[in-house]
Amino acid sequence: MISYQWCSELDPDDRDEVLALVATAAEYDEEAGFSRIHAADVTSTSRDGARVYHLPIKARRDLSAREDAPLVIVAYLHLHVDDEGLGTVQFVVHPDYRSRGVATMLVEEIGLDTTRDGGWEGTGAVALRCWAYSTHPASERLTRRFGIPAVSRLWTLFRHLSGPFAVPLDEAVAREDITIGEPRSLGDAAVSKAIDEVLDSASLVPAQRERLADEIRLGSGSVVVATDPSGACVGFVWYDPALFTHNELDAAPIRALVLTEAARGAGVGTALLTTALGALREARAQIALIRIDPDDPSAVRMCRLMAFEQEDEHSCYQVGEWAEVPSF
Repeated sequence: MISYQWCSELDPDDRDEVLALVATAAEYDEEAGFSRIHAADVTSTSRDGARVYHLPIKARRDLSAREDAPLVIVAYLHLHVDDEGLGTVQFVVHPDYRSRGVATMLVEEIGLDTTRDGGWEGTGAVALRCWAYSTHPASERLTRRFGIPAVSRLWTLFRHLSGPFAVPLDEAVAREDITIGEPRSLGDAAVSKAIDEVLDSASLVPAQRERLADEIRLGSGSVVVATDPSGACVGFVWYDPALFTHNELDAAPIRALVLTEAARGAGVGTALLTTALGALREARAQIALIRIDPDDPSAVRMCRLMAFEQEDEHSCYQVGEWAEVPSF
């Protein structure tokens, strides 16, 4: 009923069809906040230290049993395998073909054995991870059926910036010797340098840093940087004032808040977050959204004190052994 063929690079016709599929899915899933695949991932190829595989999944249009019905791409899987054989999976089904067993058929056919010679499906992947953002019943059913455990969680929190449920924003105050800068474009060369400086002294594992670097490379918005008396960058917050609709409200995201180890406990995170919230309010956002690690007590406490509320939970599923904590 389905057909598929692994490839290191999509041929032009399949590439265009997959690009259309991920764009349609992203628009369809935007308000729900489900996982999305960037166009850059669809067109990516292997590079030093990373092998990339594409798996377009095809079926007869409308899942017809007629042999003369045309084949169309109904789902797409992207696999990134690092030099240690750890594979990161992204997967999406076209909205028109959801709840029709496409994902289940794929797993039943290719299996989840990462222990055989050559790794999973001959890709060299000896372990697999996949993030499922938001509470998606399909991912829960699939992982439960095949016994795939969740190894990490994220929370989405929201805060009202206007309206009857909005709490006043306190002034952004950090330690006296810390300077909170003005917002600058994410694409600014000085901002890129500041971000790298902070990441060099932050406690992110390599996978987390690489994931964040990819999101920054593909992202947009503004960045506020905190510096110490020597001019060293000790933290930054990245937010995007471009509004989108979320639960019928105008929303805007805070993409990342990162501090160096030395800056923790000095009020820097609160000051940066307050500055970002003020900017989003000025952009007429009614609510702000942020994702945090629920196992980070400092982040949970800071957000609760700043009137954030939990809205959703996200899960990272894993097959095989993987030593590092999941990247977000």
